[in-house]
Amino acid sequence: MSPGETLSGTMTVPYLECYAEPGGPPERVPLLRLPFIIGRSEAVDHRVYSTMVSKEHAAIGRVGDRYTVKDLASTNGTFVNGRRTVEEFLRDGDIIQVANKEFRFRLPTIEETSCETTTAVEQTQLMSYDLLDSVIRGTQLLEAMIASEAVDTLYQPIVDLGTREVIGYEALSRGTHPTLSKSPIALLRLAEQCDMVIELSQLFRKRAIHCSHGLPKHARIFLNTHAREVASPGFLEALAAFQRDASIDHPIVIEIAETSITDVRTMAKIKSAVNQLGFELAYDDFGIGQARFLELTDVPPDFLKLDIALIKGIDANKPRQEIVSAVLRVVSPLGTRVIAEGIETAAVADMCRDLGCHLGQGFYFGRPA
Repeated sequence: MSPGETLSGTMTVPYLECYAEPGGPPERVPLLRLPFIIGRSEAVDHRVYSTMVSKEHAAIGRVGDRYTVKDLASTNGTFVNGRRTVEEFLRDGDIIQVANKEFRFRLPTIEETSCETTTAVEQTQLMSYDLLDSVIRGTQLLEAMIASEAVDTLYQPIVDLGTREVIGYEALSRGTHPTLSKSPIALLRLAEQCDMVIELSQLFRKRAIHCSHGLPKHARIFLNTHAREVASPGFLEALAAFQRDASIDHPIVIEIAETSITDVRTMAKIKSAVNQLGFELAYDDFGIGQARFLELTDVPPDFLKLDIALIKGIDANKPRQEIVSAVLRVVSPLGTRVIAEGIETAAVADMCRDLGCHLGQGFYFGRPA
């Protein structure tokens, strides 16, 4: 069976969804022939009435069993999920921007294929959770959220496993915008699509500092950073500007996920800059990625956070105990303090302490509040 053919022998037809009017139902534009040209000219396959769109702006084509979008040397560019592109493979659900016009690329399901139509434009109805699959609308909502600082911060304690003294708190952000999700995961996913993840990550940090005045004096504040932000050219400059907001009452620990660690030279530069600003550095989620021991030993952080997946149920899992013991043997001589995340029971807390973990975090010690 050739690519794109259904069991019944009919050809599936991919299509574009676009909104003719804000808040109205989307139009479905079948890609009846390839390449499918989008532009302002009367001769193209789908005409967009906008002076921002070139006469022949972009083309959707096919390579093997995959579909592509290609910019046709347009004036204002073609974007996929918020990022400008020259040519790119498309996945089901990708958002294509042609200047100020948006389309969602869709591959039909078998159910849709069985009732396929050859009409040029078909009205459909999207579910409510699909309505934010628009880069333009998502960007507008995120801009409003950032401008109004519509974020709350919760703090989860991090304790000394020996004394059970609270030494700090991890700041965990929640959205309060009336239209957007409260979940930081959902907000960051939308921000990635709209190319605004750095701005959102910076807002989370800013609010975490501003809301920390009620925490015990001298308690550290652990602040997360997004992988894309760490890789951005302005990351260190942003941290330097952020230093002005920090309080001497609450030392700052910058958390960088293990997956953000690129190479020894880059991490050495980041650690040096972080320490010069008076902050401390933590490697987060250690153990779920490639467990980068080279960076860990050559550029040891002040704190190492063992991922929840490694800690959960460790009291009854000998192999995990051996992994944690091995990590501790490596980092203890380097002065790195190890934090076991995701502790939910006394048995797991005791096991982590007995293995040599210095600190613990999890529902057993306190929920974010």
